[in-house]
Amino acid sequence: MVLLALGIALSGLGFAKNALSLPAVAEEEKPLVLLTEAAHPPYAYLTDKGEMVGFEIDLVNAICARIKRACVFKHREFDRLVPSLLAGKGDAIVSSLDITDERREKFTLSEPYFRMPALFVARKDEVPKELTPEALAKVSIGALRDSPYASLAEARFPNSPLSTYPTQIEANLDLAADRIDLVIGDEMSLRDWLKTAPEASCCVAAGRVEDPDRVAGEGFAVVFRKEEDGLKQKFDAALKDLRADGTYAAIARKYFDFDPL
Repeated sequence: MVLLALGIALSGLGFAKNALSLPAVAEEEKPLVLLTEAAHPPYAYLTDKGEMVGFEIDLVNAICARIKRACVFKHREFDRLVPSLLAGKGDAIVSSLDITDERREKFTLSEPYFRMPALFVARKDEVPKELTPEALAKVSIGALRDSPYASLAEARFPNSPLSTYPTQIEANLDLAADRIDLVIGDEMSLRDWLKTAPEASCCVAAGRVEDPDRVAGEGFAVVFRKEEDGLKQKFDAALKDLRADGTYAAIARKYFDFDPL
């Protein structure tokens, strides 16, 4: 009886030991919680049925499938994203956050998963044959004031007169009215203007603006807590694979008329 009782006690200790080890396994297997402000189509937004959809949703779901982790998205207002991450209420933020030096100091950032190309738009009868600094010397350019695209125009085309405007539409209207020769801005917004605005019938896309020094920004990154470098490495490797096998391009084509990387 004593031996039997001792065996039961030891078995109980073994069970307790196994029970104590379970949370570590569960921690690895539990879904990753991804925080986003689902109010910005086409990146992340809610349908009429309350379903969260968009480019970032599709892309990160594909990344999660590659790293074999279940992922769930949780909506947060923009000013609650960072506090929620730091409070442990999510594992990462996926919400069109730019890569900046300040964010690098405070967080671990993924490799960029989206870059907004800069585009030149010109009037149909005055499209430049080349978009080099030499070819555009003395060609006037309009841009949104204090935007990265204004900085890009200033850096890349120092001999081109630059006019800046409170809004992009004001720059576009000056182009349509023949008061400037080109406008520069983000490709998605300008292509949308070309497709939808009546006054844009005057104009066409003249071509992308090269930005080798990333003056207009490095792009969007997934934001992790500082200690989550291991998770960042998994996300980066999965993104690289999605780029290589064409999955990234297929997802991007659902939402954009251009390759965002």
